[in-house]
Amino acid sequence: MAIGAAFGMMSAFFMGGLYVAGALGAIALILMKFFNISNPNLWNIMGNRAWEGSTSFVLIAIPLFILMGELVLRSGVADRMYNVLSRWLVFIPGGLIHSNIASCAVFAACAGSSVATAATISRVALPSFRQRGYNERLVIGSLAAGGTLGILIPPSIGLVLYGLIVGESIGRLFLAGFVPGVILAVTFMIMIMIAAKIWPGIAPKEDMVSWRLRFLGLFSLLPIGFLIFAVLGSIYFGFATPTEAAAAGVTGAFFLALVGNSGMLVISLAAGVLRRLPRLPAVARARLDDVQIARPIMPGDIQRNIDYMVRLLKESFLSMARTSAMILLILMAAFTLQFAFASVRISVDMAEWVAAFELSQLQLVLVLVVFYLVLGTFMESYSMMLTTLPILIPVLSDANVDKVWFGIIMVILLEAAQISPPQGMALYVLHGARRDSDKEMAEYEGVLAQTGTINDVFVGVLPFMVCMFVVIGLVIAFPELATWLPDQAKGGR
Repeated sequence: MAIGAAFGMMSAFFMGGLYVAGALGAIALILMKFFNISNPNLWNIMGNRAWEGSTSFVLIAIPLFILMGELVLRSGVADRMYNVLSRWLVFIPGGLIHSNIASCAVFAACAGSSVATAATISRVALPSFRQRGYNERLVIGSLAAGGTLGILIPPSIGLVLYGLIVGESIGRLFLAGFVPGVILAVTFMIMIMIAAKIWPGIAPKEDMVSWRLRFLGLFSLLPIGFLIFAVLGSIYFGFATPTEAAAAGVTGAFFLALVGNSGMLVISLAAGVLRRLPRLPAVARARLDDVQIARPIMPGDIQRNIDYMVRLLKESFLSMARTSAMILLILMAAFTLQFAFASVRISVDMAEWVAAFELSQLQLVLVLVVFYLVLGTFMESYSMMLTTLPILIPVLSDANVDKVWFGIIMVILLEAAQISPPQGMALYVLHGARRDSDKEMAEYEGVLAQTGTINDVFVGVLPFMVCMFVVIGLVIAFPELATWLPDQAKGGR
């Protein structure tokens, strides 16, 4: 009875457009009111459970990782990163489309958000494809699919939420997502390469870049590479918890934004200080003079940069606050719902009902894969996870399913949900980015803006969804792809 009421309310609330946190909280309260008849004191316990869950130390990682992504987003690193990676990848059949995937993969290791990754890289990439003759559907599809890497490649907000709900180590989940994330990105690129070989017209050949320019460009990737290593390396080697690593990531992202937007000013100031050192060789002094001539400090430079950094920090903190408040409110409601399900025995009844089918572990996982694929066509990814996990936890425990392994499978399914027509959020983000890019280009050329329909995006992502299914199959067939790295790590706290 309680199970039917719970699913009925979920369907009614979500189809009615009720906010996710409100829907989850309302379901929990109604279940406790009408189906909890054995222990009235559970009302007090439910409040304590929601409060304890929402004040966990691990939760601090969510706003910190979001803030790190916001700072990197505004640091200007995406433009430099895209240009450098394109120099190395244009020789592969598929040309610049590979740069979309590679840039999304690298940016995902800093942003932790699929929407932020897709929006940022599309803003940089879309103008590069104008007048080049690339197949627009494949370009848009690669950006949408590449953006979804943001919730698989650590640091991932999705993995943090999953770990909090199921009680699994966030560090182990981060490390578990790294190898499948890289495999998924490589699978995308292999698919693009095969498509370009079969249909050469979809991606024209690009001019080669000299090896000297390729290697010189790598220097601009060193800061972002160091930031990624500082976050993931500290977790792998056991130097820091995910929350501590997130704090280190915010510090690194701040300096990345500072240098990225004030780099020449900092260099010029440093040159001015160094040239005043006594016993400085004449050759070195001449080089420092050249630096100051190339970028002299003008009146107001310092104040302009201070104003810019203040504005950047303000925008980053406001965006972090909005996103974190939404996620944490949903998470608190999910904790409340989880307690309500346990109190009225929905979780136990569901586990017993599934056990009656005597499914093997593989059969159970395959059923859940199909379930989430269907659910992802009409439900937002995080809502899908936080709504269903409280019911599934005892089912997974009874079947002895490795929760780290299943977490990676689930996050890939969430990725598929983000690009599943007609509900996928990433599809509409990319369509909006394409419309904005077309409008800017039309204004520059003085012509009327023309943008394709959303159907172009729907069709463009289909080959990449097939790639996701392939990787899901690989992770199911070879669990070590997800579990080997966490087992080797000294951290994983």
